[in-house]
Amino acid sequence: MLEPRFAGMAVLSLLLAHGAAFAEVAPPRVPKAPGAAESVELPRSLPSGIRMFRAGIQSPAFNAATCASFLGEIYTNLWRASPAYFDLAEVKRDAGGIVREIFAARLALRRQLARLEAAGHVPPVCVDAMRDTLRVSLFLSEYVAEHFIPVPPVDRAFSGAEPALLVNPDFGPGLALESGDVLVSRGDAFVSGAIARLGDTDGNFSHVALVYRDPGTRETFTIEAHIEIGAVVAPVEKYLTDGKSRAVVFRQQDPALAAEAARVMVERVKRASAGGRNLPYDFAMVTDGKDRAGRPAEAALYCSEVASLGYAIASNARFRIPRYRTSLRTINGAFLKAIGVEASEYFAPSDMETDTRFEIVAEWRNLAKTRRSRMTDAVITQIYAAMDELGYVLRNSAGDALKRDLAYLARRLPLFSALLEERFPRYMPRATLGTMIALDKTAEAMLTRLEQANAGKLARTGLAMTGAEMQAFLRVLIERDRLAWLKRRAWQRGHGGPTGAEPPAALFHDTFRAAD
Repeated sequence: MLEPRFAGMAVLSLLLAHGAAFAEVAPPRVPKAPGAAESVELPRSLPSGIRMFRAGIQSPAFNAATCASFLGEIYTNLWRASPAYFDLAEVKRDAGGIVREIFAARLALRRQLARLEAAGHVPPVCVDAMRDTLRVSLFLSEYVAEHFIPVPPVDRAFSGAEPALLVNPDFGPGLALESGDVLVSRGDAFVSGAIARLGDTDGNFSHVALVYRDPGTRETFTIEAHIEIGAVVAPVEKYLTDGKSRAVVFRQQDPALAAEAARVMVERVKRASAGGRNLPYDFAMVTDGKDRAGRPAEAALYCSEVASLGYAIASNARFRIPRYRTSLRTINGAFLKAIGVEASEYFAPSDMETDTRFEIVAEWRNLAKTRRSRMTDAVITQIYAAMDELGYVLRNSAGDALKRDLAYLARRLPLFSALLEERFPRYMPRATLGTMIALDKTAEAMLTRLEQANAGKLARTGLAMTGAEMQAFLRVLIERDRLAWLKRRAWQRGHGGPTGAEPPAALFHDTFRAAD
């Protein structure tokens, strides 16, 4: 896994954190305009830099050919920038305005992508650069709000005011969900981080829900596929209050198509449930044809598939979402195989960010949880990196293997199934169950140490660890844990039994290490 895989988290931190252990560099330089030969200094003023960025992407010179290089140069230069370069006093003074400016810049970037699409083919490298920029900008907005805007966090999704809730001015000051709205969200659990970063490009989100608003009663529901229980229809309040860290509303521009997509999926999911068994969760993530077991793709649904199938049926297959899917070809192969994924590409929740046929209506975040989500991202990124670069695999210890097998069997017994359903889903294959147990155990140990290090930096500086610091800390932690595991194993295998003082146990190397 190369550095740009985790650069997104670091960019926001590099902009705002001071006193970090980074080498001083010359003032970074960005293009005066896309494709221009000369560059200008990146302003020390963050608001000025955001306005400069918006002017750049709205320039006629910003096109399909220059998109990737322009966004990529900004991305790279920000990664290399010295944190102390920027005016943090100004950031603190104008934090609310900066959060609004970042939101406006995100909306503007999506409009420019739509402009490029109207002009012709948009190269995949441009789309990927858009993805990176949208991811970084959201993290930057959260970081500014967390550190410089002292407001109580809001637990209920899409409630509160700025900076928790940002509403697109094109949709008026309020927010009302409509049939066919696609909701993307993120929790702070490890499985959420694993899904958000599952594909070849990283994302901010891990779950998709489709909104249905009853035309008679005007009651609002969500149609969702959960790992734990399969596909269900539930009152929207359940979605809004289940502990999310961030969420976004996307709205299709054809309300009739959107309403029909929601209606057909409500009927399909309710019909299956009426038969006594929910449509199962699709761990293979196959959206076309059949899976390896010979089942049609629509016989099981993963979360994003609910929305894509609804829009495909409603349009007689003429309107398919998302416009750009996430590849599953080159990154995280060991993990994908371990959890049973068969697809070579899939509808990642973050793919909605680059589907310009939908408008962003509103963004929301619980600022008491967003920092943990970024830390979880860092942990998952380093787990994937160790798999790809070092040949690490997730494995069950003897005790965890027993837990896996007992849970697998007990889920099928009426006495225990209800108790175990939430943590050990009935539809989850045995191998997937074991992998997720190992992931949870490994990631929890890493996160605990990362949180301790972050608390130390907060106490010293008043600012959270930067993304770069998180990544560096975790890489060192993985190596130190490997050495601790080797030392303890050597002690245990000493001739004639253990000799000398007993070395401390490794934190997670029993569940996560290189293949034997």
